[in-house]
Amino acid sequence: MTITPIYKLYILAISAIFCLLFTSNSFAQARIEGTVTHNGKPLSGADVLIINSAGVEKAFTTNSAGAYSFNFPPNEEYDIAISKVGFTEFQIIYSTMGLTGDEAKKFKSLSKPVSELFELPSDQSTISKLNAILSKPLLSYYFNSEEKIMDSDEILEQSLSESLSKVAKLVGTQSSTIESNYKNAVAKGDAAMLSKNYEVAKGAYNEAISAKPNEQYPKSKLVEIDKLIGDAEAKGKADAAEKERLAKEKELAALAAKEKAEKDKALADAAAKEKAEKDKALAAANASKAAADQVEKDRLAKEKADAAKALAAAAEADRLAKEKEKTDALAKAKSEQDKAATEQAAKLAAEQAEKDKVAKEKAAATKALADAAEADRLAKEKEKSDALAKAKAEQDKVAADQAAKLVAEQAEKDRIAKEKALAEKALADKAETDRLAKEKEKMDAIAKAKADTDKAAAELAEKDRIAKEAEVKALQAKYLTSIAKGDSCVKVKNYELAKSSYLNAASLKPKEETPAAKIKEVDALIEKEKQSQYTNELAKKYPQGVTEEISKEGNAKITKRIVVKGNTGDLYIKKETSFGAVYYFKNEATITEAEFVKNTEGKK
Repeated sequence: MTITPIYKLYILAISAIFCLLFTSNSFAQARIEGTVTHNGKPLSGADVLIINSAGVEKAFTTNSAGAYSFNFPPNEEYDIAISKVGFTEFQIIYSTMGLTGDEAKKFKSLSKPVSELFELPSDQSTISKLNAILSKPLLSYYFNSEEKIMDSDEILEQSLSESLSKVAKLVGTQSSTIESNYKNAVAKGDAAMLSKNYEVAKGAYNEAISAKPNEQYPKSKLVEIDKLIGDAEAKGKADAAEKERLAKEKELAALAAKEKAEKDKALADAAAKEKAEKDKALAAANASKAAADQVEKDRLAKEKADAAKALAAAAEADRLAKEKEKTDALAKAKSEQDKAATEQAAKLAAEQAEKDKVAKEKAAATKALADAAEADRLAKEKEKSDALAKAKAEQDKVAADQAAKLVAEQAEKDRIAKEKALAEKALADKAETDRLAKEKEKMDAIAKAKADTDKAAAELAEKDRIAKEAEVKALQAKYLTSIAKGDSCVKVKNYELAKSSYLNAASLKPKEETPAAKIKEVDALIEKEKQSQYTNELAKKYPQGVTEEISKEGNAKITKRIVVKGNTGDLYIKKETSFGAVYYFKNEATITEAEFVKNTEGKK
């Protein structure tokens, strides 16, 4: 037979009633060994406050077995307040009033109560209903001076099962909704993660945390998403830097080729100009030499004419012959010089043409290499883009399949849950009918016993008087418990729970000034805590002042300076590229070098 959660609660309640009182010779005085549970399993980390008339006597935290224990001194009344953040409370009254010091030396008693806590729902109206049920003690132990034993309150014992059943119904209904909301949000987040829709995934996981704040899975997925987003941003920046580097290298190569072509042209122009100047100088020199030779010829001719007119004809004939010979030699020499000059010019022109051809071929080769590299890069980018598109399509298909599977699984779970709820309700209705019948039978027996004798009537009257006194004491104990619990919560900075405890104390004793004063103090602490919250993640992660981090992105040097002042943090970045350019940023916005130096170096 499958035991449903509600049926388990009934078994738990009945077990708790039967093990309320257990006497052993192993323990001296009045001792309690309690267990705190959740869904019938031990609950560790629960706070247990044992409070007497003077305040907190002892504070415990349950161990892994959900256990706590305490030896109670005689002649005192105690309130045991059991709680845990996110769970309902459980109160127990334990009184050793009437147990004297001498009796306590020989007195031996052990009580083993089981306290079931339930997870608090998110709905405020449901919480108010729970508080109405749990605002009174669920168990009570007192020293029976006639029988010399620790006895338990029968009325509370009888109502314990009913109270736990009411709480279970309230929490169970809310828990079903919370569990459904939680699972739907997690499924939505997981599907969005598969399709890399991180913003939708973050929203879904935050919804899951809102439904069940104590669950670690959605919190771990949020951390994973932040890391994935950071990695993607870093990769995007690296790709952009690499693309920028390749573009810069291409630009530099083109600039170098242009500079070389201009330099080669300048050299060719200078060589041509130099040759023209040399040719001009050689022509001028030849002309000057010819003129000088002519002057010399005229002088010799005149002298020869004056000295020997007689020999003029013969000399003239001889002169003309020699002059002709000399003129022919000069003409031949000039012809040879012109030929050499022409050959030299042709040689220079051929050399310049060869240089132009080499430069052109080199420029063409450089361009071909650059074009090939660009084509190869574009092909690789296309291949990578195609692979990413294919992977995304496969991921989208997997996500769609998983989402459909989750919807089908959720529908099946809802059907099973509905059938289970109907079965549980039938069992609960039957159990309630049986309980009411047994309760009526027991109450009829009690009424008959009270009517049998006057002594029983007197005892009942005495019991009523004691009950009224106990009610007054219980009110005082609850008031002191709320104050003590509020003080304890203030110490651990759980101000919301502290304020709730003080408000409860104020509702118990409206004329008392202490709760109002403490509520005012808590409000001030809450406001102070709000004002002390960090305004961004940088201020939370880094210390006050300037923190410097240096790293590499491709061939660029990255210098990060995180400036934290008060509750605000700013990220400054200096990017030094391989080709000499330097860029400055503040929180991803471009700034000047002066701003970078002023805002970071002056605060180190």
